[in-house]
Amino acid sequence: MHNPQLTEEPLQFGKGGRLFGILTATAVSTPVAHALPVFVFLSAGALHRVGPGRLYVQLARELATMGFNSLRVDLSGIGDSPAQPGATNRESVAADCKEILDVLDSRLGHRPLVLAGLCAGADNAVRLAGTVERVMGMVLLDPYCFADAGFQGRAAIRKYIDIGRYMAWLERRLSTLRQPRHGARNKEEPLDYIAIRNLPTLDEFRSAFRSIGKRGGRALSVFTQYALPYYNRAGQLEAVLGIDGYRRFSTELFWPQTEHTYPLELHRRRLIDGVKNWARAFVRPTRAPAVAQRTGDIEPRELAGDVYCVAQGAPEELIRT
Repeated sequence: MHNPQLTEEPLQFGKGGRLFGILTATAVSTPVAHALPVFVFLSAGALHRVGPGRLYVQLARELATMGFNSLRVDLSGIGDSPAQPGATNRESVAADCKEILDVLDSRLGHRPLVLAGLCAGADNAVRLAGTVERVMGMVLLDPYCFADAGFQGRAAIRKYIDIGRYMAWLERRLSTLRQPRHGARNKEEPLDYIAIRNLPTLDEFRSAFRSIGKRGGRALSVFTQYALPYYNRAGQLEAVLGIDGYRRFSTELFWPQTEHTYPLELHRRRLIDGVKNWARAFVRPTRAPAVAQRTGDIEPRELAGDVYCVAQGAPEELIRT
């Protein structure tokens, strides 16, 4: 479908054309167009440049209507970009980043960057933000978070008051009783998705966020129900990092009733609007934050440096903590 506000161009770049991505170029003119950062969407795990359910495509196109250019890239070993033989994941991502900077410079000029990613994409964004001086922003969707002092207690309370847990146990029990016994069944161990991620260290997290703050940039972190094994309260990341002035540049959202890949249109729309509202601070001066009253209205308009939580048991309320 033709959109006069943007153009999309496939790019094959890097040494030997080894990397592939889609450049979404805005046709919208703004007074600060030359200074706006370019959004770089990093591969979400094994998913290629479109993101889960084309989430990256939607975000890139909607940001283009605001004046932002973006690159959705297949990192090495994902999608249409072959792996680098003999390179570790960290070495490969660092090499890919250099090639990304080079192609953006050649197409758009020397611009600041916002690194955005879901899951493993967020992990890579954190690692790069601390070392790449041009990174002025991060959009982290379900990044990792280390436990704070009260994590285990909150996890225990959540576990034993969760009605869904008891319903699931009852359903499994009834299913077992209905099936004829033919000896012991092999139980499949659930896949630990956290264990297979190449997680940043706590020092890398602190370096990334401190660097963003010192550069005058901004960070947006969004945690969903996927993160519950390691994150269970709004403000946990702030507590773990212990960075002075965190709320001046960082926004932390907790949506425990939202699924990891945003399959529901209501949740996806809330995320897209939230990212756009957050990004507006790059287009115009930041104003003092306001408090949202409903999940459908992600306010403040620039989401400038506050910690929010959609309360468990009250899905239609957004609470500032």
